[in-house]
Formats: sequence, C-alpha cells, structure tokens
Amino acid sequence: MSNSKNILTALRYCESSLSGAKRKRSYLFLTGLVMLLFSSTGFSQVNKSRDSTEIISIDPYKPILSDAFKIKSNPSIKDTNKLIPELKYSFLNKQIPVSFEIDPIKAAKIKGEPLVKLYRGYAKVGFGTNATPLAEIYYNAKRSKTMSYGIYGKHFSSKGISSIDYSGFSENKLNVFGKHFSKDFTTYGKLGYTKNVNHYYGFPEQNAPIIENADAIRQELDKLSAAFSLTRNFTDSSQFDYNFDIDFHNINDLYQVSENHFEANGKLSKYHKKELYAIGIDMNYNKLINPLNQDNNMVVGLNPHIKTSTDKWQFQVGVGLYLNSYPNTKFHFYPQAEFKYNVVEHIVIPYVGIRGGLISNNLNDFYNENPFINTESLVIQNSNQKYDIYGGIRGSLSSKITFNTSFSQQKIQGMPLYVKDFSNLIENKFVLVYDTVSLSKVTGELTYQKLEKIKILFGGNYYSYSTKNEIEAWHKPNFKLSLSGIYDLSDKIMVRADIYHFSKQYAKTLNTITTNNTVTIVEDAKELDGVFDINLSFEYRYTKKLSAFIQFNNIASTPYKKWDDYPTQRFGVLGGLTYSF
Repeated sequence: MSNSKNILTALRYCESSLSGAKRKRSYLFLTGLVMLLFSSTGFSQVNKSRDSTEIISIDPYKPILSDAFKIKSNPSIKDTNKLIPELKYSFLNKQIPVSFEIDPIKAAKIKGEPLVKLYRGYAKVGFGTNATPLAEIYYNAKRSKTMSYGIYGKHFSSKGISSIDYSGFSENKLNVFGKHFSKDFTTYGKLGYTKNVNHYYGFPEQNAPIIENADAIRQELDKLSAAFSLTRNFTDSSQFDYNFDIDFHNINDLYQVSENHFEANGKLSKYHKKELYAIGIDMNYNKLINPLNQDNNMVVGLNPHIKTSTDKWQFQVGVGLYLNSYPNTKFHFYPQAEFKYNVVEHIVIPYVGIRGGLISNNLNDFYNENPFINTESLVIQNSNQKYDIYGGIRGSLSSKITFNTSFSQQKIQGMPLYVKDFSNLIENKFVLVYDTVSLSKVTGELTYQKLEKIKILFGGNYYSYSTKNEIEAWHKPNFKLSLSGIYDLSDKIMVRADIYHFSKQYAKTLNTITTNNTVTIVEDAKELDGVFDINLSFEYRYTKKLSAFIQFNNIASTPYKKWDDYPTQRFGVLGGLTYSF
C-alpha cells in the first residue's frame, strides 16, 4: 500500500515538473510502470493464499457485452393513486329574448325563350293563270293580358276553265273578331260577311244549251254571321265548370231563297272525388224559306255523362236524349260510352266506344260542300245517326313519329246524297235524296315531325257503303289517300307538297228504255274517274317582313270531275308577295 502511495506521489511530481512533449512521454512511461507494479503485487498476493489441492481450469476467453440502458431525458412519475376531480354544473333557467327579421323572398321566375316580335298587319297578294287574283289582309292587336282583336279580309276569284264558258267563281270574306280575358272568364265574339259567286256551268253533253247571258246560270250567296262564346277559366276542380257557344247566320241568294240558322250548345261539369259529372246541351233551329215552304226545323239534345279515370284507364258512360221537330216530332235515345286503356304511358293507347245522335243539316253546310246545289228545290232533313261503334289504337312509335288507327261501324238514317235535278231540262243543278246507309270506315294516320324543320303527314280512309233504296252512295268514293309534307330550310325557304287521291265514285243517271211502245225510265249508275292531284308550293323569306311565294296546282294536269259534269281546272300557277307591318 505504501508503495502505491509513493508511486502516485512520483506521478504527481512528474506531471507538475515537466511540460509539453516531455510531460506526455513521462506520463505514458510512469502509467505503464504503475500498471506493472499493480499486476505483480496482486499476483504475489494470490499466490500466498492458494492451496496445493486447488485445481484451476482455464477456458478460452469469451467477451460478453452487458446490456446498455439509456437514461431518459424526461423523467416520468408513476402515480398509483390518481385523483380525478368531480365536476358539478347546472343550467340557468333564463329566457333570452330573440328577435327575428324576415327577409322577403322573391317569387321564382321561369326564364323562357325571348318573345317573338309581333306585327299588327299581314298582307298577301298574288296572281295566277286563268286570271286568278288573290288578296288577303289581317290586322290584329299586339300582345295584351286583357284582350285581343282584329280584322280579316279576303278576295279570291278566277275566270275559270278556258274551254268552258262561265266557269268562273269568286269568294269574298270580311270578319271582325275580338277576345277578352279576365280572371274567371274568357269571352269571344265575331261578326262576318261572306259573298260567294259561282255559275251552274255543268251540262250533260247531249243537253248542253247555248248560254248567252251569264246571269241565267249565276248563283250568289250573301251570308251574315255572328258568334259568341264564354268559357270559364277552370282553376279549382271543386267548383262548377261551364262554357257555352252561340252561332247565328242569315243567307240570301239570287233566287229569293233565304235561311236563318241559330245554334247554341253548352256544358256544365263538376268533379266529385275522382269522378267528373257533366251534362251537355245542344239546340239547333233552322228556317229555310224557298218555294217548297217547309216547316221550321228544330233539334234539342241533352247529354248527361259520367267520367272516371286512373293512371292506366279512363271510362265514360252517358246517354244522348234528342227531340226532333221535323218532319215529325219524335224522341230519340242513344247510348254513349267510351273506354281508353293506357298500355304504355302515352305510347300505346287503345280505345273503344259507342255513340249516336241527331245531325242538324242546313243550307250553309250543303253549299260549302257542293256550291252547285239547287236552292229552290232544296229539302232540309236532319240525319239520324242510330249508332256509331268505333275503336282504335293511337300512340307514338318514337319522339318524332305518332300514329292513329281506327275503325267505325255506323248506321245513318237520312244521309244526304247529291243527285242531278232531272226535273230541270238542262240538268245543271243538284238536289238531295236521303237514304238509310250502313257505313264501315277504316282510318289510318302516320305523322313524322322533326322540330319545326320537317313535318310529314300520311292519311288514308276506306269507306264501304250499303244503301237501302239507292243503287249507290252517290258521289261517295270508297277510299281517300293524302300525303302532305312541309320542309323549312333555315327559316328562309319553305317547301310544301300535297298529294291527294280519291277513288272512283258514282253519279245517278236516268236511262229511257222503249219496249212495245212503252217508255220506261230506269235508274242507273255512271262511273266517275278517280282523282289524283299534286300541288307544290315554295316560299322565300327575303326578310322577316317580306317574302315571295309560288304555287303549282294540279301538276299532273289530270282531268277529273268531283261532281258529275263539272270538270275542274287543270295545271295552274299562282305567285305573289307577303308583307308584315
């Protein structure tokens, strides 16, 4: 132990007395010397205590590195008895005044397309072959929420067929009309004057007379008319809905024949739950003054019915009650029913029904259909449609194509048929015969429309007539076909084409047969050729106000007669201008 102290003392002395590199070398030397002395001292001490019987086993040295534990930089406390404070709270029952300020919300508006500019006036003038002038004018009010009104005038005439004398005609119209809108009602009124002029130029070849004065075969009808209607603006299904219409006309011709006709009809209806209860009223009064001096003709009808519907089907049932005053006062009863079923919503809709009623005839309707009628020998009789059983399917094949097919089986007592007036030696006028006719009708329509650019309509009707007394249904073709198309090229050029075809028809004739000095007059049927007519028109819109048009009529120049011995004009051209102001 004393030696160790002496060595340490010597080391301290050397460290203090030496400096620099010498101190470093002396320090290394003395450190080695100290380690040697310590090892020899320890060895001698061990040897002194070792016993002679002790066995020492020396194995190869195996270094072992003990685990290192890193001291955490942040101390942590593991508290086994943790205290959690208990919080107690309560609500204060106190009402705080709150004020609301409501900001008004503006009503939603649907922004549609900009309104098209309206013009007050529209004029159309033209001239065509066979000295055919045309003039039309419209003058209307512009947009208004309360009313609309206007005036319309037209003149259209023609010299007629160049090879036939006095075949010209003239049509003149002047109408004043107006409509008023209110919250609950819409009212409409119209006053009109019509002046039509034509000639009885159709003579049989064997009886064709020489006419030197056009007034001898001239016919002129002057018509004054008035109309009024009131329609309720139906806004609440729990209230009554009603509307009615009134029409009146007075006609006078060159043969001291006149007609006063008054017609009124209306409807009253109301919903109760899902059913619609309605009643319709019709009244027709007609007074024809001619040499036959027939009585007044009046028809009064009542049509109560009930309609119910669901999402898939609709059913209507009712009755028609009519009173006819001419030729004999008689009461008529007609069942009325209709059923529709929506197989595919707005795509395929079949329907079937039955109906009937009295059809009130008058001179105005007959003249518009056949202007060559003999007003002096005219007898007006109402037509009794005993029944009309019908059915069909309508719907859509696509967003552009729609269709409608139907059939009808009717029986009409007193159907008017036109025949030549054989009591007149020159046989250039028509009179009416009434017969009971069974009519079967099949109709088909197909429409294609692509926006406002292209529209094509094809229609066909097939008729089958079975008469009770007459040989044929005079001047009634068995089928009619029509094809119409409109093409709009960039709202600049408009093209329209119309094709018509009527099948052959029959006209009544009388044949004289002499046998053994006995003269017998026998009724016979004269066949009239079918009608095939093609019309084509073009319109070029130079500006929004000014446009030019041209029409080609009967392009095939087909000679045909719609009425016996009355040929129609062949190929003709009509052109002109239109102007909006």
